[in-house]
Amino acid sequence: MPETPAAPQQTAPQQTAPLLRVVLGAANVRRRLLQRSLDPGGAAGLAASTVFGEPLTPSAFAARVVQEVRADGDAAVRRIAAALGDHVGDTFDVPPHELARARRRVPPQVAADLDLAAERIRAFHQRELPQSFHDPQLGAGQRWMPVDRAGVYVPAQEAPLVSTALMTAVPARVAGVREVVAATPIGPDGIAPAMAAAFHAAGVHRVLGLGGAQAIAALALGTQTIPRCDVVAGPGNAWVVMAKRALYGVVGIDLLPGPTETLVIADGRADPADVAADLIAQAEHGGPASPIALTPDHALALAVVRCVDAQLETLPRAPTARDSFARRGGVGVVDDLAQAVDLANEYAPEHLCLLVDDPDALLPQVRHAGGVFVGSASPEVLGDYVAGPSHVMPTDGTARFASPLGVRAFLKSISVVRLSAARAAELAPAAARLARAEGLEGHARAAERRLRG
Repeated sequence: MPETPAAPQQTAPQQTAPLLRVVLGAANVRRRLLQRSLDPGGAAGLAASTVFGEPLTPSAFAARVVQEVRADGDAAVRRIAAALGDHVGDTFDVPPHELARARRRVPPQVAADLDLAAERIRAFHQRELPQSFHDPQLGAGQRWMPVDRAGVYVPAQEAPLVSTALMTAVPARVAGVREVVAATPIGPDGIAPAMAAAFHAAGVHRVLGLGGAQAIAALALGTQTIPRCDVVAGPGNAWVVMAKRALYGVVGIDLLPGPTETLVIADGRADPADVAADLIAQAEHGGPASPIALTPDHALALAVVRCVDAQLETLPRAPTARDSFARRGGVGVVDDLAQAVDLANEYAPEHLCLLVDDPDALLPQVRHAGGVFVGSASPEVLGDYVAGPSHVMPTDGTARFASPLGVRAFLKSISVVRLSAARAAELAPAAARLARAEGLEGHARAAERRLRG
């Protein structure tokens, strides 16, 4: 008997899976959303192979760069930059006339916006200046002094981060640093006009057209033409961060700020389009960025997913943002807002956004975050540009012990002891006894000489 032909199968319309994953429960959120890993991808080994002819991890690559720059100075910087395909001019310095020419091409409104941002950043950091003091009763005090020279690094490989020029250099100037040297990658067409204008608004004294780990090494160690700095500050990619880590103890290091992190806590009354917009603003930085939201409202979580998909349809950097969401993004559904804050404190994010009906009820519970953005009227994007505090903040969980970049990164304290002869005579016996307890007779005798007072 012949076989009966099978009826043609109906093909269901193909559905595109949502980009943003929804994770249920605190345990799954910890395991699937709040696990960090610094993964620069295959570019790390490729860069090392290009420069040194062998694959190296980012930390090994940075250490090698530091070693070469320490040994060969300018020649090493040029050699490494050329191997990486970076543009370097006849001199590392961007001449003042080029900076002035670039600034003239900035639209007046953008120039005014940069001035507005610089003034707000300046006003905030002036409020955090520590005060020197002397306590006559105690006979001791403290002086705060700025470092002589600071180097600030401003990333510009994918986009000229003019805001970072302000957020690093303005606090240094408020601290009273005598000379601020900025390093930023530039292309063959010269420095971006907005970047030149930002350096001018921030009061930068000298601009170097130089990027990457080699820029950090040059600022920290000095070369034949680049002055050695006392502090190096600013964010960057994995190689920049590892170079800063390799130079810790050689030069003052502000932070080791890596890929950006945003954690949004939202309740059922939050606007899902606002949550989505705040996540996308961070996701468009690129794959290592971590755009994460936590909510006790499952319906809101699903609405955020839909809003992210819709908003990405018209985003110029949608492919970059999609990569971030795919690699590190997500919405976690938790039991309640208290649990969301507990998870946030464990994660210690760079940015914590409280898009809830009563953010003041949650704020006292926050212990670990680089910056907290309270309520829907205070989105993190305003902190990126014009709110006032520096947007260079601790990442990778270091907000457990580190603070955002501020004036103290460019200051050092000097203890001052000024005792009267009578007070010295009063304290000397205790000092002598403690010295002998340590077996240091010379110390004890030096203290007892003050008994003559």
